[in-house]
Amino acid sequence: MHRDLSDQHTKGEVLIVEDTPASLKLLSDLLTEAGYYVRQAPNGELALWSAQSRPPELILLDVRMPGIDGFEVCRRLKAAPELSQVPVIFLSAQHDTDDKVRGFELGAVDFIAKPFQAEEILARTDAHVKLGRAQKALAAERALLEERVAERTAELAKEVEQRRANEEFLRLASQVFEATQDAIVVTDRDGRIVATNPAFTQISGYTAEEVRGQNAGLLYAGDQDTSTFSAMVQSVVTTGHWSGEILARRKNGETYPGLLSASVVRDEQGHVINHVAVFMDITERKAEQHLIDFLSNHDALTGLPNRLLARQRFVQTLAAARREGRCVAVMCLDLDRFKSINDSYGHDMGDKALQVVSRYLSETVREGDTVTRQGGDEFQIIVDDDTQLSATIALAQKILAGLRKELMIDGQQITVTSSIGIAVSLTDGESFDELVRNADTALFRAKEIGRDNYAFFTERMDAEIRDKLAIQGQLRGAIARDEFEVHYQPQVCLRTGAMVGAEALLRWDNAVLGKVPPNRFIPLAEEYGLVNSIGEWVLESVCAQMKLWHDEGLGTIKVAVNLAAGQFANDATVPYVESTLRNFGVAAECLGLEITEGTVMGDPNKAVAALRRLKDIGVSISLDDFGTGYSSLSYLKRFPIDVLKIDKSFVDDVTTDSADAAIALSVISLAHNLNMRVIAEGVETREQVQFLTERGCDEMQGYYFSRPVNAEGFTALLRERRNLLDM
Repeated sequence: MHRDLSDQHTKGEVLIVEDTPASLKLLSDLLTEAGYYVRQAPNGELALWSAQSRPPELILLDVRMPGIDGFEVCRRLKAAPELSQVPVIFLSAQHDTDDKVRGFELGAVDFIAKPFQAEEILARTDAHVKLGRAQKALAAERALLEERVAERTAELAKEVEQRRANEEFLRLASQVFEATQDAIVVTDRDGRIVATNPAFTQISGYTAEEVRGQNAGLLYAGDQDTSTFSAMVQSVVTTGHWSGEILARRKNGETYPGLLSASVVRDEQGHVINHVAVFMDITERKAEQHLIDFLSNHDALTGLPNRLLARQRFVQTLAAARREGRCVAVMCLDLDRFKSINDSYGHDMGDKALQVVSRYLSETVREGDTVTRQGGDEFQIIVDDDTQLSATIALAQKILAGLRKELMIDGQQITVTSSIGIAVSLTDGESFDELVRNADTALFRAKEIGRDNYAFFTERMDAEIRDKLAIQGQLRGAIARDEFEVHYQPQVCLRTGAMVGAEALLRWDNAVLGKVPPNRFIPLAEEYGLVNSIGEWVLESVCAQMKLWHDEGLGTIKVAVNLAAGQFANDATVPYVESTLRNFGVAAECLGLEITEGTVMGDPNKAVAALRRLKDIGVSISLDDFGTGYSSLSYLKRFPIDVLKIDKSFVDDVTTDSADAAIALSVISLAHNLNMRVIAEGVETREQVQFLTERGCDEMQGYYFSRPVNAEGFTALLRERRNLLDM
């Protein structure tokens, strides 16, 4: 027997299907605290078993799971009659339009992107649980009401027929007549009202005295419902009965919807003697149905059309455009760095910003164009345009300029910019899904070229995005498949020629993609939120290797590990570095951390604090690619930096280009004056070695001494202990 939670002190029963324990706990705690009864399933098999044993009111379903993935779970759920109406919201860390299309085709009602936003989870959960409950309650109540109306009509008709034969029955009928909450009207054979009950007065506003002897047409709404009224009259005349929805008019002139059941009462000879109508005011139920219909086609936060309604609008717009030799442009708009607004001002302010932006977009587009919201900070605009796309370009420029201005929300000035991707029906596809997918690709490019910009879709762009998605797909399982390897490039002291350290460089060899260079997969790892886990793997691998070299009697070697921007900004990085060194028994002075100019200059004050915490551990800090970014010398003197690295771009022509030589000399002089060491990277020729040595550079690394080698190759170099300057 299924447990019914509707009357318990809970907002609803939710099944969370998530294979990541942290995410499962986060969602479970969040919804439990919000008042939901939460069940958990860590995989697809348990999810199906749990749902079949007791259908929940809502399922939050992870897309990517081992075994049966989210799509297959959803397909099986929708194939089971007892589970087909349970709403499913997909949870996904990917922003793949194809996945969303596939999810909606399988019957999902919504998508929520990872990382989760608590307010979005609660808002969508509340909306869909309430929607499901309202639909279930409305269906049950309507069926019950129709059953009640039919039963009461039959009873009343029988009571009128037998009123002379059974006075007791008439007395009971009179009591029912008076007590029922539905309006009852009895007319004679000519339609003149002979009796009404108290509920009739309450609903219509007329007293029994005011309508007695009046034609029942007095209650008819008039021209607004002519066809329904005519059908009712025709059915009563020909069949003796009619039931359905009809518009009626109150005494004050207001019209309202009602559920009416009308029947004929005949005498023993079969002649019509009365008409009986039982009427229920369904104004509130109509309002509930209207809300359900609205939420089915509109975004709950902004009131804009959702994807379902957008698809319908697109089909209509495209058909009209084809008839007139025009085209349809689909614009995908995304607010730049919207997460920072939520982080800085809170999610409530973020929601208000989305509402302000949605109003601005709706006011900016032309009449006939459609603005939709697809969730998060993603909007779509459907534009009917000429083949020159004059309206589309003008609209994109106007939107960018308008959103660039500061928004005033609850007394706070918030700056918002946006990026726009555009796909056009004439060249980029004919279906809504295809144009949205290509516009998303163009949006990706607009963000790549600097944000606060718009870009049109091209085939080349599509190929590049597919390539990135391929890398992303393989990157997620690279650690589990043991595809990463750390290589080490020696760092040589220019005074002694001894190898004093090494830089750890990550290499990736994938069975599908082959050897993928770091400059292709590291930026994507940062973009897709994978850089922390990869960085932790590198640090643990390096510490384990240093411990092994030490145990083999090869001495202590200092290894520098690159720290990505995402790791540096993570408050958990400093304690993680400290615990890793402790777990592997590696001295802190054996570890160096390399950061770039862009990493520390994003928020210099925060960077100073983070660097000092790292220095307190005892590790050394190197500033990589110095001179290629936008370092401020006023901040540089505050940074607790041990080493400045001269970028390879300056080393390449240091012996032939006076400007590069001047930069190298300036970096060396600046570093020494600030009590820092200098390492030149990318050294490939003896002339470069000689030039930098004569100018006081402390250390070097590059192909002149050695290419990056794996742990085995670097172990061999440690055993040789030869002077690398003698090469």
